[in-house]
Amino acid sequence: MGKLSKKGLIACGLIFIGITFVAIGITCALILQRVADPAPAPLPHKLASLPLISQSSGFLAVTEVAQLHNQTFLLTSASVGRYGDKESITIWTTGAPFKFLASQMLVDMREKINAVVTPFTPTGERIDGKRTVYQLQGMGQKHFYFQSGKLIVWMAADQQLAEQAINQILEFYP
Repeated sequence: MGKLSKKGLIACGLIFIGITFVAIGITCALILQRVADPAPAPLPHKLASLPLISQSSGFLAVTEVAQLHNQTFLLTSASVGRYGDKESITIWTTGAPFKFLASQMLVDMREKINAVVTPFTPTGERIDGKRTVYQLQGMGQKHFYFQSGKLIVWMAADQQLAEQAINQILEFYP
């Protein structure tokens, strides 16, 4: 086979650039579709022996998260689950389009909690495998948040249920 001429190389380069732009456009369209109609995020059916008594998912859960933060997010999935008759445990699970975006959301949450006045006081961190689980106190409960792949999980639990619940959550969201 002979070498490509200069014009042939330019044509191949332009074709490659065109295919790249089409692929980026398709990816962006798919992400925007998922953001417009977020999927439910997985929730455990029980936590610390308490049943899941109420849940919201998809757009309703994204709206709840946005209201809590007074900010919108680029989320492709979300669910909020409440456990026990007295809502002793609540989980907010949100999904980002990409793992690196979930990582950035986690960093942003941590920085915001440490930089502004919030009802939460950081009480430590624990390492679970290759991830960090952040621990807080506030509003009469223990709070934990962490990343699991493309998901960010935040759990609030009554003091006496917190350790059992976080251990189960860490197994549910590996």
